[in-house]
Amino acid sequence: MKINQIKVFVFLLAAALLTGCSKEKTKQEYIARVNDTYLTPDEFSRMAGSGSYSKLYKDELIRRWIKREVLYQEALDDGLIDDPEFKYLVENSKKELASSMMLNKYFEDEALTFEPKDIESYFNQNEDKFRLFYDTFLINIISFNDEDHAISFRSMAVESDWDKAVNVFKIDSTLTKLESKKLMYGQDVHPVILLRMINELYPGEISIVLQPEPGNYTIVQLVEKFDKGTIPPFETIKDRVEKVFIAEKKAEVLDDYLDELFSEYEIEVKNR
Repeated sequence: MKINQIKVFVFLLAAALLTGCSKEKTKQEYIARVNDTYLTPDEFSRMAGSGSYSKLYKDELIRRWIKREVLYQEALDDGLIDDPEFKYLVENSKKELASSMMLNKYFEDEALTFEPKDIESYFNQNEDKFRLFYDTFLINIISFNDEDHAISFRSMAVESDWDKAVNVFKIDSTLTKLESKKLMYGQDVHPVILLRMINELYPGEISIVLQPEPGNYTIVQLVEKFDKGTIPPFETIKDRVEKVFIAEKKAEVLDDYLDELFSEYEIEVKNR
């Protein structure tokens, strides 16, 4: 049995075991079925997560579930789960997943506490960590699925003010995207037509109506540009600084937790 083939199916087994797909032949309500395995509304909700989604997205989730279940059942019929290498990979995957869940539980119980001033203090002491590797833009961006509405928004934003125009159009039924003071690295700005336009703007300037793709009419305002190698002001990258700060604090807490656990277990590493 090839190792690559085994790896493809190990996750199918792990997913099936962990999602607890029911194989009972009942008359319970279900969304989809593959032989005696049912996708119930509760299981589908766990797959989809919270929030509202389009029918297309839900149909895709169901299609993926059916695909996974068919492959899993085929793996069972093929005897794949009896292969020693498969069993090893499943056991290893279980340990990795259990370890990850244990850490999540630990950090839920041991929530980090800090003050907003701690974030700014961390930035001041570690500014060089936030030096930019790419040209970076602080932008306002809005998109519509109707060109006339996009043109009307731009006219109002140019004649008065971007924020005032947003207040008028934020409940517009053709509005599809609205982001304010979004920090974007040059390499992450897509499509190219949008990057080119942003590069041509000066701070405060509002672009023409762009059509990056059919049915998408976008206007962007450059708030500020930061050149590669510079360090943006704290207020501009506060969210990013907080994420780095929390990640480092978690790493420190984790080290202390592991040191404590190491002292409670018999651990031996033999010389080789």
